[in-house]
Amino acid sequence: MPSGWTRWMFEQFEFPFEVVYPQRLDAGNLKNQFDVLVFVDGGIPGPAAGAAATASRRFGSETPEDLPAEFRSMTGRVTVEKTVPQLKAFLEAGGRIVTIGSSTTLANYLGLPVENQLMDRAPDGQPRPLPREKFYVPASLLEVAVDTAATSARGLGPTAIVMFDESPVLKLGPEATKQGIRRVAWYANATPLRSGWAWGQSYLNGGIAAAEARVGEGTLYLFAPEITFRSQPHGTYKFLFNAIYGN
Repeated sequence: MPSGWTRWMFEQFEFPFEVVYPQRLDAGNLKNQFDVLVFVDGGIPGPAAGAAATASRRFGSETPEDLPAEFRSMTGRVTVEKTVPQLKAFLEAGGRIVTIGSSTTLANYLGLPVENQLMDRAPDGQPRPLPREKFYVPASLLEVAVDTAATSARGLGPTAIVMFDESPVLKLGPEATKQGIRRVAWYANATPLRSGWAWGQSYLNGGIAAAEARVGEGTLYLFAPEITFRSQPHGTYKFLFNAIYGN
């Protein structure tokens, strides 16, 4: 569904695009075919196999030969083993990749120093995601500070309102700057809520909402909030459109 809304946006603003399926991504040679690849929320698999991976398989046939020939190229799924190496090669050759929501996990698969801000300690001392008793922010509007000099923030003011729907919150590691990672938008205080409700919003303080990362000759754009949520948040369209245009 997020892909459908994004495609509708591209149609309204007359961006030429095509839908790309996993088989084509896995075949490689992407830089000779595309300028930009956009992965909406859910487009990149999560770090754990489990239920998410099982759910993604339900959208494709396990037996493509049972499908009409014109639909067989649409089967398959994005994987860490086959797809991510091709995406890395695309970036290193000068391509641009836009990731939104959970798809920002691509940064981790590429070995970039990007971490999860919303972490806690289990009783045994091991890190774990914050439980809902401590943090829960569904479909609410939050304010972020913006680096207006960043490529993907051109035309925005010093603050912006983003749609946050159980979205990731990023944290840059100590080596991030040396590796060409730049924060673009972040939660500048412990009370960023502007509409809706947020349980434990203080955990957002200092967390990264958007970043740009150099990978070889290309750029990876990380937009953790839902900047295109159902084509409604016009105030954050510029993040996506600027990333598509690039430098």
